[in-house]
Amino acid sequence: MSGPSISSRILHATRGLSQPTAYGKRMDRLSNRIFGEVTRPTDKKSHRVVQIMSTEPLEQREDKSVAYFPNLPMFHYLTKMLRFHGLLFDDHVIWRNIQDDLKILRGKVVRPIIGQGKRAMLRKK
Repeated sequence: MSGPSISSRILHATRGLSQPTAYGKRMDRLSNRIFGEVTRPTDKKSHRVVQIMSTEPLEQREDKSVAYFPNLPMFHYLTKMLRFHGLLFDDHVIWRNIQDDLKILRGKVVRPIIGQGKRAMLRKK
């Protein structure tokens, strides 16, 4: 038995794939296409762009979806109800209400109807 060993036969079978021959380059490109890698060699900057574009879109990510964020109108309503029943004290809201009451006592309009504010009055003159 003077034939070549098994290891040398395996090396001989894959010799053209890693060699810089036209066939080896084509096989590398084909394997890259099959396994979803970059087909042609690129620099680091271009490879980074490829990685960014291959990630899952933000719209489809679970932690970035609309369902992840709380229902703000419902929270606003609930905090108003808690404030109304005396279970929640928000110092800023209390301060704003006091300021609004003081404005009303001075004869000012707290929040004018749209189209009847200071700028609208100036335009009418």
